[in-house]
Order: sequence, then structure tokens, then C-alpha cells
Amino acid sequence: MLHFQNITETNFTQIDAYYKEYRSWIYTGIHRICDYAPGTIKMWHQAYDMEYAFHGENLYFRAAFEDGTPRSYLYPLGPHEKEALAVLREHIRERGAGTLSVIPQESTGLVETVFGQDHIIESSLRADRDWADYIYYKKDFENPAGRKHHRQKNLINRFIRENPDYTCEAIQEKNARQVLEYFQQYALRNPETSPMDGQEFPAVCRILQASDFYGMQGMLLRAAGEICGFTIGEVYGDTVYVHVEKADKEKAGAFQVLSRDFQRSIDGDVLYVNREEDLGLEGLRRSKLSYGPIRLDYKYTAQIQYAKNTDKSRESIIF
Repeated sequence: MLHFQNITETNFTQIDAYYKEYRSWIYTGIHRICDYAPGTIKMWHQAYDMEYAFHGENLYFRAAFEDGTPRSYLYPLGPHEKEALAVLREHIRERGAGTLSVIPQESTGLVETVFGQDHIIESSLRADRDWADYIYYKKDFENPAGRKHHRQKNLINRFIRENPDYTCEAIQEKNARQVLEYFQQYALRNPETSPMDGQEFPAVCRILQASDFYGMQGMLLRAAGEICGFTIGEVYGDTVYVHVEKADKEKAGAFQVLSRDFQRSIDGDVLYVNREEDLGLEGLRRSKLSYGPIRLDYKYTAQIQYAKNTDKSRESIIF
């Protein structure tokens, strides 16, 4: 039986220890889905009222992705994939129904095998394009070249030409307050993309106010000495996960310069960049496509049904 408990900053250490010990088992397929990155869990644990549980060597999460909805189970992590799904199957069976979410595409067949096609509600095993992660080669940000990255390179050149005194610097304790103040003003200027009463605003503020930035790293961009953008991400395995990226839209090329210099600042054997979802926003989709992704990592959900009367126990989420 799985015994879930709320994720709080007091148990980040326990979760971090698991991610360190089982690093080789977190991303076992071709996918690099951002939802499993440790920084994602820390950033969104309050917004999604997340819980976690250990069973053997496997780690389980569940989250309420929308207000007023029961929690959905994320695909389990760890070295014993089939056994982990079997444990989750029995947990859901006891409750009558539930939803398994953030299923990697290559694991959908195993989900059908373990849970049984008769218990997966018809047509519920599906992926939503709006929630697919954009995956890129890191080298294409460090040195954009070729026709595929022509626009990206032109915007970088324009920004440098118009802002020859620009600087980029790592976000540290000494400048985190400045970044926080910039973000607060940015949110006021751009309520449609970063509403102060939405989920992202408090999540980003918590990162900037944490002494260790939740184990993440970031970079700020200045022009004429004033902050005009910042980004926050983390390295896990062979991938950089970009969790936050904000810049003044009136400064052409600010996003591109910030992305380039941030990736250049990251050392080690890192091959990929995950810039997360576009959420179905047309402008954001155009922007992410313009960087030339090598693929999209789709996340599947499955509605599991074991009993008809699930009014009190059904755990579901609609993406």
C-alpha cells in the first residue's frame, strides 16, 4: 500500500537524496520530460498540492493540476518499472478509479499491459499537444548557425548592436533581490503571461527568495546597467531544464541572448535543453518552434476504472 505525504521544503532533502541515488533510473527512455525534474517538483509542489510516497526503491508523486480536482498519479520513478506500476494498480483498484498522468510515450504499452485494456476507459490513453515538452540540442543555443537558426542569430546580432554595453551575470544572493523586484514589475506589465494572482508568480518568487534557489541556477541580463531579463533552470543528467525565462519584449533579441549566454555558462556533459510546454499559447508556440526543436516529448494520461461508484474516490485530471 502506498502512503502519501505532502511535499514541503522540509522533505526536499529526502527527495533530493533519492534523485541522486537513482539518477540512472529517472530517465530510462528517450524522453526528457520536465515534470520529473527535481526542480519542477520543488517549484510547483505548492501550486499543485503535491504529495509523494516511497515503496521499495520506487518513488511516486500525485498532484492536483487544477483547483477543485482530486490528485492525479504521475508515472512512478525508479529501477523496477513494472513492479512500480503493479503497486500503483492495486492502490487505484482499492479506490475504484484514478488517473495516471505524465506517461512517457514509450511506456504506454506497459501501462496497457499492467492495468489491462479493459480497465482503461476507452480513448482516455491520449496525449495533449499543448503539454508536450520541446527538446533541443544545447549546442544550437550556444552557437546558433545555419538556415534553421538564421532568425535566432539575427536577433542576437541586433540586440548586441543596439545594446553594446549589455552584460550577463549569474543570479546569486547579492543580486537576487534585484531580480525579484524586476520580476514583480514584469508581472504587473504583462498580466496575460505572468499574472500576479496566478500559479507561476508565487512559484518564481519562492525560488528567488530561497537561499539555495532550490538547487537551481540562473542568469540575469542587463542593458545600460538595468535588468531586462532573467532565466532560471537546472541541470539533471544530460539535460538543462529551463523553468523560467522572462525578458523585456521591446528589446529585440533579449530572449535569444539570454538563452545563448545561459547555455554557454553551463559546463559538463550536457547535450539537451528542455524548454517545457507551450500551453497552447499561439505566440509561445511560435517562439519555441523558432528555436528548432529536435523533437517533442509527449505526455500521456490514462483514466483507470475498476468500479462504477467512484464519486468519493475517483482521482482525475483533464489536461
